Amino acid sequence: MNCSICKVESEHVSAQSLGGTLEEVVCPRCGKYQITFTAKAVANARDADFKLSAWLRSRSATSAIPKLDITNLEEVSKSLPTYRVAEKQLLFMRALEEATNYAGRKVHIVQDLDFPLAWCSSSDELNYVIRALMGRDLIALDTFPDPQDSFSIELTITPRGWDYLDAADKSPKIRDQVFVAMAFAPELRSAWDDGIKLALSNSRYRPYRVDAEEHLDRIDAKIITEIRNSRFLVADVTLQRPGVYFEAGFAIGLGLPVVWCVRKDDLKNVHFDTRQYNHVVWETEAELAKELYHRVVATLGHGTAA
Repeated sequence: MNCSICKVESEHVSAQSLGGTLEEVVCPRCGKYQITFTAKAVANARDADFKLSAWLRSRSATSAIPKLDITNLEEVSKSLPTYRVAEKQLLFMRALEEATNYAGRKVHIVQDLDFPLAWCSSSDELNYVIRALMGRDLIALDTFPDPQDSFSIELTITPRGWDYLDAADKSPKIRDQVFVAMAFAPELRSAWDDGIKLALSNSRYRPYRVDAEEHLDRIDAKIITEIRNSRFLVADVTLQRPGVYFEAGFAIGLGLPVVWCVRKDDLKNVHFDTRQYNHVVWETEAELAKELYHRVVATLGHGTAA
């Protein structure tokens, strides 16, 4: 069988029914994920989606198995960022770091299956990232490619590579990324598309939402990483989700600026601990886009994203 998302045809792809209209898929590229039959039919009709594959791979590495349905399949696909070459190098270094539980450990990489680790679109692009990192003396190649094993190699993070990762922890790594914390409810979908996303794009930043699931009061490694990667955070507390407050508080603890937003009819419900912050209060998506744009540019300036 083949994976509906990345289209890899492999005897290692497996699917198991979870009852009803849901199945769990294990893919050597995308990792483990759950998908409804309706979403699977839509994905099967599309070309391979390397960004969605990378998102699934990063999410499946955490304790929460990602779940795709017909609604959030579209939500996730539209919210995924486009990374620069240097950023893909950092993302791959972080993937190697996560796979390394002691300095000097060799990390097994199969380039044809592991290119989502760097948010690459193909094994050729991952090969370029690897060669670039080797040229910077951040990783070392311990075994040469095996043509019989889909270009299987073993990599080690060098001492300079560990220094690079340590330095990356001390400042925003993806300079134009803005983490967006908000409720992923159907009624706020247009607030994301026509409000927050539009405002940040117009101010030349790249908005990032970690996924389209409700976080409640849970924060996992992926969320922590992407907040650390961001220049600032936009927190829309409409619907008063605990996870939004948690993510905003985490950003404040890191010293990152937080821009607070709330729909006017929910202003009275804002938590008393955060009422002292100046919120962008909005009634329509157009008003949210306009006021958030002006708040970001006035307080943080324009970004440099294309």
